[in-house]
Amino acid sequence: MTGRIALGIVGGAVLLFLVAPMFAVIPMSFDSSGLMSLVPNDPGLEQYRRFFASPDWMEALARSFQVAAGATVVATLGGVSAALGVARLPARARQVAEALLILPRVVPTIVFAVAAYRIYLEIGLVGSVAGLILAHSVLAMPFVVIFVGSALRGLDPSLTEASLSLGGGPLVTFFRIILPQIRMAVLGAALFAFNVSFDEVVVTLFISGIRSKTLPIKVWDAIQYEITPILPAISVMVILATLLLLTPLLLFGRRAMSRLS
Repeated sequence: MTGRIALGIVGGAVLLFLVAPMFAVIPMSFDSSGLMSLVPNDPGLEQYRRFFASPDWMEALARSFQVAAGATVVATLGGVSAALGVARLPARARQVAEALLILPRVVPTIVFAVAAYRIYLEIGLVGSVAGLILAHSVLAMPFVVIFVGSALRGLDPSLTEASLSLGGGPLVTFFRIILPQIRMAVLGAALFAFNVSFDEVVVTLFISGIRSKTLPIKVWDAIQYEITPILPAISVMVILATLLLLTPLLLFGRRAMSRLS
């Protein structure tokens, strides 16, 4: 009994250590006095109003959505195609191919950021939205391969063989047989890719330049040069958006996420 109480205390302490910083920004976001106090001196929605009234913050937010949407499309199409190809390989070759496809997430992000910056500098993509989309797609695509690859392993191959033998063709077989069975994995992968791109900071710092700043980079600059009370309000909105994205992932992507860890 004493041991269970001790474990409960330790577990509660760890949980508090993990989530307390995240919830600390909630009361600060409702302090209209601009002091960022844990107990709001002047409760209100002033910081949220200032955020949505600022053209600079709106521009950064719009660019983040633009880059994340583009990266989601590229990573999802590329990841699903790669997963379909890998699924047809022999077991040993499939393991090697999967290891190579998730390599961008295994290599430290700073290493990829330096390499991407050097390559993009040569081809003129530094400071462009297209460069950010391509870089974020490389980071998000491994998650798509893992999500969709896990779903493909659960398919009955006889259904695909039956469709092909009846003259369905690869495209008809994919859209009528395979895709309906893996659509939730594809949706979860796309949501995860969007979250990865929207939250990316390290690679974006190298690629974005001064004219293509996303919301995380704008927040980073604000922390470096000023402590604006808008930041807690932004943090709360990002937390809520992340929770909305994580809900379907927890429902449909648990297997793939455990494999990644």
